[in-house]
Parts: sequence; structure tokens; C-alpha cells
Amino acid sequence: MEICGLQLGDFGGYNRMKCGCTGYERLLELTSICPEKDETSDKEELTFYNDDGSCQLVVVERNLRASDLCQLLALKNRVAKDVSWTIVEQWVDLGLERSLEDHEEVLAVYDMEVDGRQTEKRFIFRKDFRKYEFFHNPQQFFPADMVDTAGCDQLLEPHALQMLVTSGEECPVISSHVWLREANKQVWSKVFLLLRDAILHISHKGQVVPKLLRKTTNKVGDASDLQVLVRLSDCNVYVPLNARKQFRAPTEFGLCLTGEREALHCLACESERVRTCWLTAMRLAKYGKQLRENYRAFKNKQQMESITCSVPSESVRSRVAMDFTGSVGRIVEDPQEAKAIAVAEGYSWKRRWRPSTRGPSLLRVSGAGGLKSGIHITQPWFHSGMTRDQATQLIGRHGTVDGVFLVRDSYSSPGSFVLTFKCSGKVLHSQIQPVLDPLRDSVCYSLDSGVTKFYDLLQLVEFYQLNAGCLPTRLTHYVVQNPTGPLYAEKQIIPASF
Repeated sequence: MEICGLQLGDFGGYNRMKCGCTGYERLLELTSICPEKDETSDKEELTFYNDDGSCQLVVVERNLRASDLCQLLALKNRVAKDVSWTIVEQWVDLGLERSLEDHEEVLAVYDMEVDGRQTEKRFIFRKDFRKYEFFHNPQQFFPADMVDTAGCDQLLEPHALQMLVTSGEECPVISSHVWLREANKQVWSKVFLLLRDAILHISHKGQVVPKLLRKTTNKVGDASDLQVLVRLSDCNVYVPLNARKQFRAPTEFGLCLTGEREALHCLACESERVRTCWLTAMRLAKYGKQLRENYRAFKNKQQMESITCSVPSESVRSRVAMDFTGSVGRIVEDPQEAKAIAVAEGYSWKRRWRPSTRGPSLLRVSGAGGLKSGIHITQPWFHSGMTRDQATQLIGRHGTVDGVFLVRDSYSSPGSFVLTFKCSGKVLHSQIQPVLDPLRDSVCYSLDSGVTKFYDLLQLVEFYQLNAGCLPTRLTHYVVQNPTGPLYAEKQIIPASF
């Protein structure tokens, strides 16, 4: 019998010569020093980090799924529950990370090996807007030049691609040229990559027209120009933290495919747009309907919780519109009259939040004037005192999808504001100018030189969350800064709507 690399038969002579104790006593000592690891433990205490460096210790049970753990961590970090929260698995030594799917069991992932070895692993609690955003806007994730439309030209139409993605029956056939690192070498070569039926095919014949490759039969053995690179069911897809430094990749947009029984395959894409398409397509091809079921399960659970928590103590029907302008209050029974009163009170309330419109200082509203400066200063998307460079860096780091935005003061034009947002991989800045409304004798705000005017920034933001208008994209998610809790030492992202 062997314990900790030593034979039990050696203990007696060793102890009698060295320490004078019996072999049994030495056995107890070694057993206490080197206890066996219980690999069948039903629970494990794990550390989950936040992007600001803070962390939470959580006892994770064997069957706990990633979606349930995200809700638990949201409570611990005092943030709103949202479908975009995810658990990121990161291999520190290899410099690889991936987002866990909601149905994956965390302890099973914790025990998993990559490329046949067990290295240091950490988990990060983070928001990922790409998680389910492709269900709402597939055109952003599946460019027309990467989607195979052979035999089905209708896929170029937005509604057809939407139906294909949301149905979950199959994944679009995706293809493009990528860089592939040869096995056990540092040499990279450009190949043609094709995803079909949850299998990745490659061709080293770069001069072959891709359309000819797509016309090959679904049977891999009959496709002489295509070779099977990997089956997605046997591996996971990771993103390298620094592809150029770690793998000497020709581009920084790397992908790595590996599993417990699969070698490490390294790819490099031409752009972030191409890599995002491949990541989304591989997820959809591997999990299919499971992704849609995960999303529906979260939304249904969230809806049930909101119904349970929002039941009023009295019937909502008992609340009626009242008019107290006279000596005696009266019930307003006419719906049209009640609506007109509500609109009039709304305009009156908004005027009380704005400064006086008289005098030459009309368009020089200071952001440090407290609530008199406007109701926008109470909104989570407004960042007072932020510079252009800070906003660019923040949106560039967190803007994984189009429409991530924030609103800040304008330093070049005092009294104006700037809408900073992400679109097509670029950070854009649009100035919000204050303009005069002579009809209501008040200040309005506009992004298009007064063509579309709003009485405050709140109205403006709500409008562009529903309509793109003069912007190249609709506003989807906003970056918020909250001073409470360790998670808010840096900025955090909250979805505007789904």
C-alpha cells in the first residue's frame, strides 16, 4: 500500500532510525498532512471575482447551474438580476476564458480539464450582452458575407434570418477565411473555415472558390477538399486574453477550441466582427434549442417573481383620478378629462425642474446646480464631469454590442451634453444641443439641430431607446456608476430594455 508516494513497509525502519516512533504513529501523521481529496464531494467553496477586483465566497453544490448562481451573486453584490449576467471560466496559466451557458453545472466545469491538464482556474461574475442579444438582432452577429445562402437566398432578408435563429432547429452555415496554427508548431497558415451541422471543416486550398466547397455533400468522407477540424460536441470555445502574446497569432482576434479529449486548436480572425460571428454560430450550433430555452426560463422566472412581489395591498381598481382644484374634491370619471389633467400636470412638473429661461445665461446651464439643473442628474446613465477620453475608454471596454451608451456634460460647449455610444465597433460622440421652444417658453434638447426636440434628457433617451432616429443604431444598454458596494468601484452595465 502506498500513501503520499511512500510504502507502508518503509515506515517502521525509517521511524525507528530517525525519530523513534512506531510506524503506526508515522502513518497517522502522514495521513493528517496529506489527506485524500474527495472528488465526489457534493459541495465546494469557490471564489467568484468581479471586474473591479472584489470577490465573493460561495458554497457551490454539485447540481447548481450557472443561471441560479448568477442570481445568487447578484443578490450578494446588490445588483439587479438580469439575463446578461454570466459566469466566466478563466484559465490563468493558459490565458483562456469563456462564458458558461445557463444550463451548465458550475462544479462540473470546475473539475474539467483543458488539453489534458489541470491548471489554476478562476471564475468571474460579469455581464455579457452578447449572451442572448443575437435573438433580437441577428443581423448584427451574422454578416451577410459570412452566411451561406446557397439554395436559400431568402436568408439575406432580416425576417428569414430571425426565424432561423429563433427557431433553434438549426444554425446558419457560416464560412470565412481564418488563420490556423499548425499542431505543436508556432506556424500560422490561412485556411478556409466552414461550420455545418455542428462540425468545423477546413481547407488549405486557399485559391479554391468557397462556393465550390459549400456545394460539397454533407457526408464528410465525400468532401475531398474539406477536412474535419473538430466536432463542437467534443470541445468548448475559449477566447485568449492576448492572442498575439500568448500564441504569436497574426491578429488579436483569437479563438481556441479544446476539450478533455481534444487537443488545443488555435484560430485567428481578421476582425472582431468575424470573431463575434464565429463565437455566436458555434454556440448556436452546439446547443441549439437549449439556448432559447435558457432565455425563456429566466424571463418566465423573472416574470413570476415580479408578479409575486408586486401584488398591492389594495385593489388597483380602487384608485381613481381626483380633482382638488375646487373647494370640494371630485372624482374625474371622464377618461379624456383625466388624461388631459395628467398631461397638463406633467408639463407643469417638468418646468419646475428647469432653470428660468430669461436672461442671457439661458443656454449656459451648469451641471453642478443640483436638481435645478434637470432631472437627468438623477438618472443612472448620466455621468457628470466625465471627459471625452474617459467615456471613449469606458464604452470601448464594455460596449460588446451596438447601442451601449452614456450621457455626459460637454466641456467644449457649456450647457450642452454629449451622447457617447457604440456602433459597428466604433465609439461615437453626438452632441445634445439646448434649443429654445418659443411656444412653451422653455429649453428643449435636440440631437438633430432642433428637428426633433425634447423637454428634458430623459425624454430624449427614452425616445432613442425605442427609435434610431438620426442615430445609426437604437440605444440598447447603458453604463451606470453607483457609489455603493465594492462592485461599483468601477462602472457597471445595465440593460435598458430587451
